[in-house]
Amino acid sequence: MYFWSRFPFVRITLALLGGILAARYWEGLGWMAGILLGVLLLAYVLIVKLAPPAAFRTWSPLLGLLGLASIFLLGYLRWLTREVRHDPEHLTHWSASIAAYEAIALEDIHAQRSSGVVAVRRARVQGTWQPVKGKVRISFPQDPVPQVRYGDILLIQGRPRAASAVRNPNAFDYAAFLGLAQVYHQHFVAGEEIVVMGHQPPSRIQALSFQALRYCQALLSQHIHAPEAQAVVLALVLGQKDALTPAVRAAYVGTGTMHVLAVSGLHVGVIYWLLSLLLGLLSPLSYARCIASVIVLGSLWFYAFVTGLSPSVLRATLMFTLVALASMLGRQSNIYNTLAASAFLLLLWHPGWLFAVGFQLSYLAVLGIVYLQPRIYSAWSFQNSALKKLWFLASVSLAAQVVTAPITLYYFHQFPSYFILANWVVVPAALLILYLGVGVLMTSCWPALSVLVAWVLEHLVLSVNALVRSIQALPHSVIDNVALSTFTVLLLYSLLLLWLLFWRTRRLRYGVAASVLILLLSLRAIQTCLVQQSQRQVIFYSVGRHQVVAFMQGCQSTLCTDVRFKDFPHKHCFHVQPSHIALGITSLVRYTFEEAAQQPGFPLQTWQGLKVAVWDGKQFIFVSSNSLSCLRFASRVPTDFLILENNAVTALQPLLDRFDFATLVIGASNDRALAQRLQAAATQRGLHSHSLREQGALSVSW
Repeated sequence: MYFWSRFPFVRITLALLGGILAARYWEGLGWMAGILLGVLLLAYVLIVKLAPPAAFRTWSPLLGLLGLASIFLLGYLRWLTREVRHDPEHLTHWSASIAAYEAIALEDIHAQRSSGVVAVRRARVQGTWQPVKGKVRISFPQDPVPQVRYGDILLIQGRPRAASAVRNPNAFDYAAFLGLAQVYHQHFVAGEEIVVMGHQPPSRIQALSFQALRYCQALLSQHIHAPEAQAVVLALVLGQKDALTPAVRAAYVGTGTMHVLAVSGLHVGVIYWLLSLLLGLLSPLSYARCIASVIVLGSLWFYAFVTGLSPSVLRATLMFTLVALASMLGRQSNIYNTLAASAFLLLLWHPGWLFAVGFQLSYLAVLGIVYLQPRIYSAWSFQNSALKKLWFLASVSLAAQVVTAPITLYYFHQFPSYFILANWVVVPAALLILYLGVGVLMTSCWPALSVLVAWVLEHLVLSVNALVRSIQALPHSVIDNVALSTFTVLLLYSLLLLWLLFWRTRRLRYGVAASVLILLLSLRAIQTCLVQQSQRQVIFYSVGRHQVVAFMQGCQSTLCTDVRFKDFPHKHCFHVQPSHIALGITSLVRYTFEEAAQQPGFPLQTWQGLKVAVWDGKQFIFVSSNSLSCLRFASRVPTDFLILENNAVTALQPLLDRFDFATLVIGASNDRALAQRLQAAATQRGLHSHSLREQGALSVSW
């Protein structure tokens, strides 16, 4: 108990986390939680007021439990109260009948960022304007993208639709991602369907922040001319990553240095460290600590203001604010309590951030650096000052990567092999780039000096990019296609915790428990490998208006697609690749259906104008042209799966006359209305059918 008494905010924050997690998965007990919270608070007050002073020490543990239980219920209720869909005026209840709506832009939209969130104020429903609430992510899939600024009042034609649920196995759940920000609808808009009617920012502070951000962005863009260098500087100094090309983004991700391009704790920490170092010169003066703290806090929040008050900067700024306040008040700052306090305040304000990848990675990385880095650094000692600095950077990178590795593999399915080498290069360079970028902004009133600083900055960035690419080009620079389940991630973090406890206490029971977990992880890996080696599976993907089918045997997959699918590689990465990673596919061959029919070793052949495949004893017939009326068979052709594509038929009867099928698969390339009509007819006749457009992908295994 004495150990935990040193970390009051850690206990409080863990209780809040428990309440948010409980509400995330069990939302139906809000009224009960509210009543129970009131009872607990009443009991707490009664004990404090009525307990005699002599017995107060005895009641102290009970008071602590009541307090933590109250915080747990507070987290539960805070998650429920943020939910806006239950409001009768919310968009969910009106979207089906909306013809147009008026909304306020909550962020900038421009050519490099072709989507953004708007807050709906009213909508035209059945000829009349009615008050409607809710947020919509509007996107402009085609050029030109209109210029929309934060606070613009927009009149948008058409109706928003509910964000589509995940449609393919293991694919990124975009609807759940939007839901964490209380955005449940999206709308693909053409440029002529939107009109800017005025300007009325919801928050004057946020509007000024966006103005400062645009001003700084314009200054940096004006002085740095190389597009690649300009994109990196805007990302590293201001957190604007819209201009990063896929090649640059992939190079930084593949070397484990993408964190330097996301304005976060590293950048805020650098500013805090530099200001603290400079203001240390004021120590002989009276009230020096108070003056230094005020200057540091003002600078940190000004930087957060200039970068658009992004969540990642707010997290770090709040944490360092608590550290600075503790220093100003002359109180010893416990870094774990400081971290927990910042997390508590942020989650109380926005509980959805708990499930944001950036939130999880930033706090885990800081915890790893705070606890592990001193221990790793002290393991080796060097006399040479250069080696000491290199080992210090390596220990920081290693500590952060050890703690974040499981969750990084879980979300991104890859791990950079040379992250220590890359961080040796990129982190010191990032600090210099940050200083030079701020220097360009601060010297903008002196054009000659500003141009000189920008020239140095531009060439430094180009050199760093070249070094990052050279590290990425090294053999086996990335361990990719790694799939971890949630259960496996929990086992890995449990193993890490047990290992740290064993390292700290040297108690045998922690070593034994860690060994048991290693055995469980090994058995799970063996089981997964055996299942993947023996799997037989066919997946019909739901990808827009495309025809995409994967035939899998063991760890090999043959992907058959229509001709147009090759022109959209991002669709393969988003819709198809996640399921291949999860199934352990190590060998992938891609064909169009026409190419697959010509492969002698692949069981897809053309028969009377139809594509017919026999895969591991199952037969598949693909009907993708409207020449079905010309086909005449002596009897109905039996098949396990009959797949309809490209509006090949308009009614079910011609299929029933020619085929005897077990499952009717209505492909995503069919029109929505036709797909609904065919599935309704099949259901009415008692036939088993699956519409890829309506129900998502179909996975068949045996």
